[in-house]
Amino acid sequence: MNLRVYKDSLFYGLSQVTNYRSEVWLTLFNKAVYLAGIIFFWSVIGKSSGGVSGVTSLLSYFLIANGVQGLVDAESLRFSRTMTAEIKQGGLNSHLLRPLNPVLFMYFSFLGGRGIVTIMTIVLMAVGWIFLPQVAWWQVLLFGFSLIFAFVISFVINLFVGCTSFWTSEASNLQNVVSHFVRIFSGVMIPISFFSPLVKNILLLSPFPALAYLPSMILQSKSITSEIWLVFGSALFWSVILLPLSFWFWRRGLKQYEAIGI
Repeated sequence: MNLRVYKDSLFYGLSQVTNYRSEVWLTLFNKAVYLAGIIFFWSVIGKSSGGVSGVTSLLSYFLIANGVQGLVDAESLRFSRTMTAEIKQGGLNSHLLRPLNPVLFMYFSFLGGRGIVTIMTIVLMAVGWIFLPQVAWWQVLLFGFSLIFAFVISFVINLFVGCTSFWTSEASNLQNVVSHFVRIFSGVMIPISFFSPLVKNILLLSPFPALAYLPSMILQSKSITSEIWLVFGSALFWSVILLPLSFWFWRRGLKQYEAIGI
């Protein structure tokens, strides 16, 4: 595998984003307004709840959760939208003719195009860390592992949703549904600790908490709880199962591909 090709696609995507600076700033402004509304709402709710409570704690939680979800592209599933555009417009043809993995090539190019947004998500997480009283070395280590799981699970979800474009021209509707589903059940809008015990236990066994709730709670917790181990085990399980399954789904979709392009 020629890693230089994927590196070049990453920097090519980064160079393209400079052509749409106003769109980038508008996206950042929308994100700031969204975060302000969420934090204000849950800071009021948190005062009377036994879950993630307190204004400082909620600020840290939502800043880190939104930062992680934006970093791994689980917020709006933008990579799946990129795949949909390539499939519907025939741009995938040129990738298939090259001696490389078309999925990874598109993904690295996509990551490069999100260069500025990625920096801003890192800033969000850094600000969230400021509100934490103290962070131990084991929290930093587990946080790093949780980011790896978040990247894998987000990539898998994007790949599954994007591949539906091989069978239908209305994949954007599914993208919107899955995006809202992820926002709710990953803990980025509503901390999972606010759900009822039954719903919470079910969600902890799903892959969604790894996208926001797990990284945030690792930095919030003072010790490694059974809940953290449970979500870690669930994230590992779903990563091992869904990653090869998503590439199988991609290969199945290629058999349906009939686009005409250069």
